[in-house]
Amino acid sequence: MFGIQPTPYDLQFTLFRIPVRVHPLFWLMGLAMGWMPDYPRLMFIWVLCLFVSILIHELGHALTAEWFGWRSHVLLYHFGGLAFFEPDYRVSQPRLIAVALAGPGAGFLFYGLILAGVAGLRVADIPLRDLSPEVRFTIYNLEWINLWWGLVNLLPVYPLDGGRVCQSLLIMSRTRDPDRKTYAIGASVAGAVAILAYQYQDRMGGVYPAVLFGLLCIQNVQLLQNRESNW
Repeated sequence: MFGIQPTPYDLQFTLFRIPVRVHPLFWLMGLAMGWMPDYPRLMFIWVLCLFVSILIHELGHALTAEWFGWRSHVLLYHFGGLAFFEPDYRVSQPRLIAVALAGPGAGFLFYGLILAGVAGLRVADIPLRDLSPEVRFTIYNLEWINLWWGLVNLLPVYPLDGGRVCQSLLIMSRTRDPDRKTYAIGASVAGAVAILAYQYQDRMGGVYPAVLFGLLCIQNVQLLQNRESNW
């Protein structure tokens, strides 16, 4: 897939013994999403908030997989991030659900820490308005990304975390052809979100969410068609 293959310009490092690779398109997409040429400092802060937040999310997946003894690594690319892991014979649907939920869970935990920090400022009688615009901008974006993006990731749209949980629950319920139902649900939800995001793009961070969920809808439709053709 375009944007996943290694390039000479990748940033690579190891965190908690987990290999992390950042594709250059991640930075370009981050700049495009937070494009503010008149405010380069804020644009840099936005990209940094995006990087930290998505990295925390993917590390939540990867660390949980490692807890189960599954080797993992993380990739940040133009559509966000991916945590790859290698399940062994101990794989089970509850464990896969735990790995899927650990990503948003890590983001929600980070969001809680930010709220605790803001509460600490209030206890110390330091109003937010007295902080620099850069600090206030950082706090706002870290809260927004880790809360709202985490919630969006829980939508039952494959391959988002909510879609993977939906697939595992369908398998556990012994429903007939769980993959087909997963893709059908994903296509319907992604299509509806894409339409809403396009209609209210001024409130939903621009056109990017509409494009993203439009592509997710197409992907689920293609998976559904392939499933039905093999049925």
